[in-house]
Amino acid sequence: MPTLPTPGAPIDGKEGGPAFEPLSRLEIIGQLRAQLSDIMPDAETMWSTQQSPAGETREPASRPDSPRARRLQLAAAGRNPPAFRGHLSLDPAEAYALLSERFLELGYTPLFRSQQGFDYVIALPHVFKSQDGAARSPRHWVPNLILLLLTLVTTTLMGAVLEQGPLLLDNPLLLLETPRLILTGIPASLTIMSILGIHELGHYFVARRHGLETTLPYFIPVPFGFGTFGALIRIRTPWENRKALFDVGLAGPLAGLVVALPLFFIGLMLSPHQPPLPDSTTLGSPLLLQGIERIVYALRGIPPGHEIYVNAMTFAAWFGLVVTGFNLLPAGQLDGGHVAYAVLGRWGKMVAAAVMVGLVGLGLLMWRSLLFWAAFIFISGWQHPAPLNALEPLGRKRTLIGLLVFVLTALLFTPSPFAI
Repeated sequence: MPTLPTPGAPIDGKEGGPAFEPLSRLEIIGQLRAQLSDIMPDAETMWSTQQSPAGETREPASRPDSPRARRLQLAAAGRNPPAFRGHLSLDPAEAYALLSERFLELGYTPLFRSQQGFDYVIALPHVFKSQDGAARSPRHWVPNLILLLLTLVTTTLMGAVLEQGPLLLDNPLLLLETPRLILTGIPASLTIMSILGIHELGHYFVARRHGLETTLPYFIPVPFGFGTFGALIRIRTPWENRKALFDVGLAGPLAGLVVALPLFFIGLMLSPHQPPLPDSTTLGSPLLLQGIERIVYALRGIPPGHEIYVNAMTFAAWFGLVVTGFNLLPAGQLDGGHVAYAVLGRWGKMVAAAVMVGLVGLGLLMWRSLLFWAAFIFISGWQHPAPLNALEPLGRKRTLIGLLVFVLTALLFTPSPFAI
């Protein structure tokens, strides 16, 4: 059976060999359909009205090895990819694994969709890097290391500013006059960096476990606030199914909580307590953290009327937990949005819309920064894209865990982190 040559590869084993004549669309469809015979026995081809009656629409062939020709070929095929309709004879997971391997040899990636009682197989004219085996290890790690070191510096400096806050009000040049005080920012720096780092590594390792091509974490240093805007990883291949989407989305927040919760508890146990000060700011902790605070009050025997005044490390842990609560909101490209789409499917769009409306309302009434979160969800994409294999179910176990995640989100969310 003839197969599609790889653009840019030598023809007949020779560099600069004769230009091949690309297969017609009809021939491509024939090859693809042949791979479906035992997976979708009743497959029928979905013919496009844009195709010529003879089915002889050809891709650009002047220089098939040129980048421009390849871009035109992908664009033309992407607008009208071959599609087949029928009913899968195998479990969607098993069917996708078989068809993905077969389509790979032809330079295509299968998409599984369903509509009006039919299963659809769409042949995407692209092969993703991780489809030829396990995900490759990242090659370029120097930028990640540089950003990590810079963020350690900025978080240490800002941690020292938080720790020495009252003294800096009296003497803004204190850290320059006494550089050793910068070291007092190390506990806060290690706290926030640990939470961020473990969170992103949770995403990273689970993504690699699912065969996704991903980068190492990129930390974002800034010279204000906590010294960082967070961290992120880039996943270069699409989700194969809902299970991968669910696992990768949930792994980061859970890994971060494993670090943040103990650090918050330890910080409360070590922080001083005293009667309320007139100029102090009360933290609006979510329900879960309020419960931990009550336990600490009981364990330490703190008398009524006293309040705990957190140090910079405890404040960093508290902040990490609050941000985790926002990140778990079931909307868009947030981690909670990945989980929500995996559990709810298309209903997740309605939930995301409700979350954005709720954030706007709470932002106008309680805490203006909630408007930023609503804008971020909208700009980053509040309608979650479907995975490659949209037919494979999530499974009962993950669905139940997902429902518990919604409860956890409610326990970690606070509409007003800082008392107004």
